Parts: sequence; structure tokens; C-alpha cells
Amino acid sequence: MPGAEPFFYPRGTVGCLLVHGFMSSPGEVRWLGQHLAEQNRTVCGVRLAGHGSDYHDMTRVRWQDWYGSLLDGYHLLKNHCSHIYVVGHSMGGTLALLAAADLPMDGVIVLAAPVQFTSRTLALAFLLRHVLHYVDGRDTSELPQRVRGEQAQRGEPVRGRIRYDTWSVHALAELVALAKAARAQLPRITVPACLMYATQDQTAPISNRELIAGQIRSKVIEVQTLYTSGHNLALDAECETVFQLTADFIWRHSQETGQ
Repeated sequence: MPGAEPFFYPRGTVGCLLVHGFMSSPGEVRWLGQHLAEQNRTVCGVRLAGHGSDYHDMTRVRWQDWYGSLLDGYHLLKNHCSHIYVVGHSMGGTLALLAAADLPMDGVIVLAAPVQFTSRTLALAFLLRHVLHYVDGRDTSELPQRVRGEQAQRGEPVRGRIRYDTWSVHALAELVALAKAARAQLPRITVPACLMYATQDQTAPISNRELIAGQIRSKVIEVQTLYTSGHNLALDAECETVFQLTADFIWRHSQETGQ
């Protein structure tokens, strides 16, 4: 898909791995990546398996494939940087939590990541996928129009959100399995963590933040609250605040550890 390509901005010795969300693409975290690159951070935005190509591809992936895509980006950054921060939005944040439990890193920034779901439809996805292959996942909010306006202002091709509008039920079942796997690993996380959620988010309610903060064993846990954004923190009305909060977290911890 045009605009869904992964990106890499080589800059300084502090690396930032950006991980996009479910049915999304690297294009939806690119502005955040550009902001971090302006702060002299080397930035890698990965494209998760099955994403950013054709929605049919999502019927052939497991959550472990998405994690494998994260690992590819992580090891690419390790070849260029001496310090790594992982920044994940939505499902990308869920993957980032798994990585924080498994991999050496200097910090994790979680943007609206779900680790538990209350939707009955999602709970039944493992069964539904055998009789229902796809569902309508179009974004009917005002966000696509806002994104188009921002793209025009930035002088970019006006494409709107770069994501799938048709969602694989198989992939939804894998998303539920991923959240369960990440939830089980939360007590193993000890790196500095920034947890950013929005009060208006219906996809990953702020209760997810409280669950994560109560389970991880990090000595440093920063919580940030957005009050007008929906789920897509890196695109919505407060995205500039999100960019700055992310950059500030990385800068503070880089200073404290002499990075």
C-alpha cells in the first residue's frame, strides 16, 4: 500500500523502534518517527507481518509473526545504536510489552495498548473465524478527515489513514491471543516504562493502563493521560503532545544514564 512502507532514519546512538497497531501500517506512526529523528534519535518503523499490503494476507499470520517483525527491527537498530527504546501504539504497544519482558532495552513507551478485552465478539473470535472470515473495520469517525488535512498541511500525498478497512476474523483471534500472552509476561518487565492512554478511548480503555502499572516491576513507571484524543494517539488532536511526551521520556532517561 502506498505510504505503508517501513522507515529508517539514521541519526544518533539512541535508537527508537516504532511499532504500529492492528490493521494499521508504519505510515500511522511516521510523524512520531520524524519528530524523534529531529531530536537526533535513530528511528526504525517496522511493518508488521501481513500489514500494509493486502487485507487477505492477515488470514495467514499468527501473533508470533508480528513479534518476529518487531525482532527484525530491534536487531537492525542494535547494529546502529548502543541504546534502544521501544515505542508501540495499540497492538504495537502490546508487542512492545512482550519485548520489554524478553529483550535488553533502555525503556518502553506504550501508547493505548490493549492487554485485556471485554468485547464478547472478540472473545468468540476463535470460534467465529471458522464461519466468518472478514468484518467491516472502516473508521467512520472524524479522524480520517483530520489526517487528510494534516497530510495536506505537511505537503504529503493526501491518502488519509493508511490501514485496512476489511478485517480478518482470524487476525482478531490472534490479537486476543497476543494480549493474553503479553498479560502473562507483565511481571517480568523491569525497564523504565511510560504508559500513555486517553480517557475517550473505547478500544483500549484506561483500565488497561492501571492493569499494566499494577503488574510490571519497573522502578520507573510514568503515566500520561490524554483528554480529547480517541484511540489513535499518534494521529489524533493531541498527537503533538504525544510526540513531545515520548521525546521527553527518552531524553530524561538518556540523561540519567549518560546516553
